Amino acid sequence: MIPGVVVRELAGVLDAAGYAVDLWGGEASSPPRGRATLRHLFPGKVEAWFRRTAAAERVICLQGMIKLVLCDRREGSQAWDEVMELFLGEYRFREVAVPPGVLRGWKAMGGRPALVLLVVEGEGEGPEYVGQEEAAVPYDWEIVMR
Repeated sequence: MIPGVVVRELAGVLDAAGYAVDLWGGEASSPPRGRATLRHLFPGKVEAWFRRTAAAERVICLQGMIKLVLCDRREGSQAWDEVMELFLGEYRFREVAVPPGVLRGWKAMGGRPALVLLVVEGEGEGPEYVGQEEAAVPYDWEIVMR
């Protein structure tokens, strides 16, 4: 587990009209302050690698499923180069908090598009794109880690 990464299971309620998931509020989590972006991902497509130097991110997949992969590249971190693979989406609603300095990538899984809510907490810079070669993350998008 990469220090600072927080995974929160999101409880859902099913009733006769449909399904509801509380994202924030109540006792579980306070609403974030910052910028929210809705990202539509085509099936099987990978977006990697991105990082922020000052702001944290929260990732929630609202529709479909994604494989979220994180790699710790924070200077002096005891978890340097550690890779985490998480699955989240409509079959497993989760919120993942990604601390600054951790590389992030994702892939839409299955045959359907995925809809991802990305919330940036804090002010400042946009995401820094880090090319595959420069990132040199020890990860193969075609495999599933166990």
